Amino acid sequence: MEHTIFHVDLDAFFVAVERVLDPSLIGKPIVVGGSGNRGVVACASYEARKFGVHSAMPGVIAKRLCPQAIFVSGKHDVYGKYSKQFMSILREHSPIVQPVSVDEAYIDMTGTHAIFGPPVDAAERIRSMVNAELQITASIGIGANKLIAKVASDVAKPDGVKLVPEDQSAAFLAPLKVRDLPGLGPKAEETLTLLGITTIGQLASHPVGPLRRALGPNHAGSLQLRARGFGSIDLESKAKSHTISAESTFSDDTEDMEFLTGKIRDLSERVGARLRKSEKYARTVTLKLRYHDFETISRQMTITAGDGDIAIYEASKELLETALRNRKARVRLLGVGIGNITERIGQLSLLDQSGVPSGELDSTLSSTVDSIRDRFGASAISRGKSGG
Repeated sequence: MEHTIFHVDLDAFFVAVERVLDPSLIGKPIVVGGSGNRGVVACASYEARKFGVHSAMPGVIAKRLCPQAIFVSGKHDVYGKYSKQFMSILREHSPIVQPVSVDEAYIDMTGTHAIFGPPVDAAERIRSMVNAELQITASIGIGANKLIAKVASDVAKPDGVKLVPEDQSAAFLAPLKVRDLPGLGPKAEETLTLLGITTIGQLASHPVGPLRRALGPNHAGSLQLRARGFGSIDLESKAKSHTISAESTFSDDTEDMEFLTGKIRDLSERVGARLRKSEKYARTVTLKLRYHDFETISRQMTITAGDGDIAIYEASKELLETALRNRKARVRLLGVGIGNITERIGQLSLLDQSGVPSGELDSTLSSTVDSIRDRFGASAISRGKSGG
């Protein structure tokens, strides 16, 4: 049986909710987030996006690009309620729903034809229910796997449905830009451009040898398979027991707290970058500490599921401070690890009191740092002092 996967994405979710609460905002350029020096754009309306405003952009830049934009502080409790209702609607159509974030999810609709009709009819039913119950719009992509469904929903935006039959998957992807292929970052795009590859179709048909030399055999093979329309159909959220860790042994034993916290930051960013590349979340942080006399301890802390560097750093720093309070001595090795790694799920604690995303902002900003370092080198950007 051909698999039928939906990717359902609420259009400009935060803005849409704000417009339900205040209809006078309809049709105007709206930015959810702070406009001050430390403010960050959490969501921008399509009217604001025409001026180049996008999520994770500093508020001061958004204000400069779109001076007429109306800035609104977010209401995370309200967004959480809307997200819960949205997911409830999806689960009325299939028991297999994989949330990706508060405003998007995959649904396995395989075998539901007899209940909800053809895929496009079922998609329109979901969109109608979302619009009727939440007063906001949704875009839905339909494909034989998650990759095609995701790209199709991007094409369908805003407020549309796009069906891609399985035998047309490769043809659907072919004319799109390589940047439209999920999992392909800025550095890989730059490398492909040097090879004369700008569309997904060119990537799919390019000789594999040059790709492997430029990108590495594993990455090249994975990208080319996806460019040909192959993707995962597994929507089950399965926890993985593996861990990700990094450690550093110092040339000289030290008690310098500034050095040690700088090293913790470095290690946290290293494991965070690897976690984000795996497209997973972690729920535990572990600190490994070896003293000058080779006594080695390990301490663990549970955190809210996420993939941002700041959360990993704050937890590992607290563990370090506690360990050194219990035994003040020179340190020769530090390690940071993350575990209880799971598939990504929606996070509902999105905004702090200033209207700036917390967990999601940490994730978004950390991903932005990854992109800059991938393109310009590891030393291109730093968020604080680092140990030597």
